Order: sequence, then structure tokens, then C-alpha cells
Amino acid sequence: MTIVEQIEGHAREIPQKTAVVFHDCKISYRELNETVNRLANAFLGMGLKKGDRVGLMLPRVPELVIGFLAAAKAGGIAVPVSFELTDYDIRTIIEDIRPRFLIVHSSSLELARKAVLSGLEMSVIVVGEGTGKDEFLWSDILRGMSSADPSLKIKDTDVVYLNYTSGSTGASKGALTTHANIYCNTIAAVDAMWLTSNDIHLCMFAPFAHPHELFARPLYLGGTMVLVDKIYPKSIAEAISNHKVTCMMGLAPMYENLLELLEHKHYDLSSLRIPESGGMYTRMDLIERFRQRLGVPIIPVWGSTETTGIALANRPGGKMPHASVGRPCISYQVKIVDEDGMEVSPGETGEMIFKGHAVVQGYYEDEANAQRCFKDGWYYSGDLGKMDEEGNFYFVERKSGMMKVAGLKVYPLEIELALMEHPDIKEAAVIPAKDRLRGEVPKAIIVSKNGKGLTEKEVLIFCRERLPHYKLPRVVEIRESLPKIGSGKINKKILRMECA
Repeated sequence: MTIVEQIEGHAREIPQKTAVVFHDCKISYRELNETVNRLANAFLGMGLKKGDRVGLMLPRVPELVIGFLAAAKAGGIAVPVSFELTDYDIRTIIEDIRPRFLIVHSSSLELARKAVLSGLEMSVIVVGEGTGKDEFLWSDILRGMSSADPSLKIKDTDVVYLNYTSGSTGASKGALTTHANIYCNTIAAVDAMWLTSNDIHLCMFAPFAHPHELFARPLYLGGTMVLVDKIYPKSIAEAISNHKVTCMMGLAPMYENLLELLEHKHYDLSSLRIPESGGMYTRMDLIERFRQRLGVPIIPVWGSTETTGIALANRPGGKMPHASVGRPCISYQVKIVDEDGMEVSPGETGEMIFKGHAVVQGYYEDEANAQRCFKDGWYYSGDLGKMDEEGNFYFVERKSGMMKVAGLKVYPLEIELALMEHPDIKEAAVIPAKDRLRGEVPKAIIVSKNGKGLTEKEVLIFCRERLPHYKLPRVVEIRESLPKIGSGKINKKILRMECA
């Protein structure tokens, strides 16, 4: 089933039900479908052909969802473009995808103007205020357009968007994501989390990282999606309280900050029943503190760009083994293999590989990376993990992050978790540092909770009580903050470049 069929079906069957909530604005499924149709018809009238790219340089606003769905209805390919990149990096992406249209929020218009290449046959559409000289205004584009369905033949196998990796450990790659990929991942998530049409979803992924995660589940179910343009703890708490959110996806630091807020101010968050945590490790003490405060535990999951979302998940109400990211969701086969591609025994560390209809088949105009990551129908994730005797999976480390200290394997995540046990450490990142005798050694870069008082010596003494000698950080650097990528994860690529 395509996302086009889903929105058209809901517009017929539940036209008055709220599809999107943004601040005080509510959009029904009928209104959403009609606006999507107007934009899709505008695209077609302005020359969009099947397979043409539509760039989406937008924050977390309704126009992002509308633009994505309109591109799909018109047979185009949606491509999220990060407004947090430099104009040079944006220009590189634009040159790579050569979009027929680029939809830009007015807050990013000047950046887009710097990045746009001359000579490209591309129309820029501005959401919000614009000069109107060289760009089209969103409101003008929609005015007078037909709200009838374009009625193009859209197939499950059609590529609907280029899902770009966030690039925290390497260059970004555009995963060729089809309607079928999104559908199969969505039914897997719905099954794992026991989601229903009554659920109200709050998804806080960056709009340029997995944008389909904003709407895929509620669109499939005929549920409601709540969009927040800011991910401050207060904004999140108010959204849950005001709109009775039942399901949310976030990173561990978001839940940590939410708990801190609740120490000082009361919000009614009793509607929340499924708080998922993906993208990074979620500590058990945070899961337990959240359960004690809100009555439900945070549910750790694992997913990736190439799996189109979560592929491993713990289940609500089920047993959650310490540090596990869960079991395979339906739609996925998962194995742990060694460097020769042979499956390892339970308890042994190896690379996690995935297979199934929700797994993408390659990258946009990047055959070299496709051949490296996709072999014999399996996607090689580059993530190291292990599986226990009961079939629960555990994330260990990015394969590229593993270091060898005097020939011994060291996983930075293990050191980071030990560091995070310190009551005065707020964030920690461990990267390799060159060493004449050992080849490389762990370097810890940390942020303290109070901004002062923590010393390198104190950190080293703390680690000696928790780690074997060869895993101890040999260098400790204390900073005010750590660089992040759009999804909120620590950007180790920048840290490595700084420390090279």
C-alpha cells in the first residue's frame, strides 16, 4: 500500500478526523488531502515529471508533511535538505540531487539563496514571507489549483524519497526509499508497539532526518500527528499535556531533560503510554526513573536509515533485559556475523545485518557504497552487536568507532556508560587518540552538569574503579558542550577531526 492510497482512503472514510495538529491549528484528513492535491497539481502544472526530485528545506511544520505527500502524489521523489548545514554543504546536496523544486522556509531563505547553483532548472517555493522576485510563494502556488486527486498510477515499488543518512560518522548517503519500504516498516512498528487508530503521535525527529517518521504511523492508522517546531522540554511537555499524546519517539537526552523539567513544574503527562527511545543508548537508570515518575518505562529500540525505521524493539509491558534494544520486528530478519560474514554464536560480538521488505536496496547514484553495504540481499549496518540465548539483541558500538589498544578491542560505548555513572557528568564522548606505544588509546571528552568543579584527575580515579586498565581514558578533556548532528546525537566525526 502506498502513502498516496493511505491519505486518499482516510479522506474518504474519516474526512473530519484531525490528521495534523500544529500549535492551535488543526487539519482534518479531508483538508490535508485537498491541500496535498493542490500542491501536487501545481507541481505537475509547472512541469514535474515522474522521478523528479523535490527538495524540502523545512522545519517541523505542516508544510513539510504536505510537501512530502504532494511530491509522492505527483510521482516525484521528496528529498529532505538540512538547513543546519553550511551553504557549501547544501550546495553539494543540491548539485547532487538537482531538484525540480526546492521548498524553503522563509527563515532559511538567505541560506538557500547562497547555496542554489546558477543554471539549474529549479523553482524555489517559499513557505512564509518572501520577496517574490526570484521565488514563488507557497500561498500563491496553491491559490486557484484544483483540489481533485491527480490520479496518477503510483506503485509500491516507486522510490518516494531519498532518506539521507545524518553523516555523524561519515559522508551522507541517500537511501532509495520506496512506498513499500515505508509501509513494511510502519506495519512492523504498529505490531511491535500495539498502536491503534486512537493513538496521538508526537515524533521529534529532525525534519531532515527520517521525515517520514513524522507521519508514517498515524497516516497508516488514521491517527493524529502532533508537530512541534521546538524540542525544548517545556514544548514537549506542553504538547503531551495539551493534546493528550499517547506515543512519542525521542532520544535519551530528551527524556532526561523532560524529567528535570518535571522536578520543577507539574504537567499532566498521564496520556503517554509508548515513549520510544532510539538513535543512541538508553541507560537503565533513566528507564527506571521515567517509569517511577510517569508510570511507563522508556522503550529502547534500534533502527537506521537503511531499515526505514525501527527493526529491533522491546515490547510494551514485556520483559526488557538490561541494555537490550529488543527483538526483531516483523518484516525483518537479523543476524550477527563475523568479518567473513559467518553467523556467530549467542553472546559473541559481530556486525548486525538485516534483510526484509522494509530494507532499502541501495543509495542514490552511489554504487560503491551500495556494493559495500548490501551483499547477497543483506544490509550490513556497520553496527556491532550481540544476541543472547533468548533472541534479544544488544547494540555494542559503531564498527567504525571500535578501537584497538595494544591489539585489544575497546568499545567507546562501554567507557561512555561508565563515565555517565558519575553524578557530575552530563554528556560524554570517547574517541581514539594516537599513541606511540599502544597505537591508539581512548580519549574522553565530557560536559559537566554544573559547568565547573570536575577535574581530569577525579574522572580518571572514577574510571579506575569501573574499567580494566587497558580501557581507561588516557586523555580527558572537559568542555562546555559537544557538537551535535540534526537528530541530536553527538557528532563524533567533528570531534575526530578536531583531535586529529
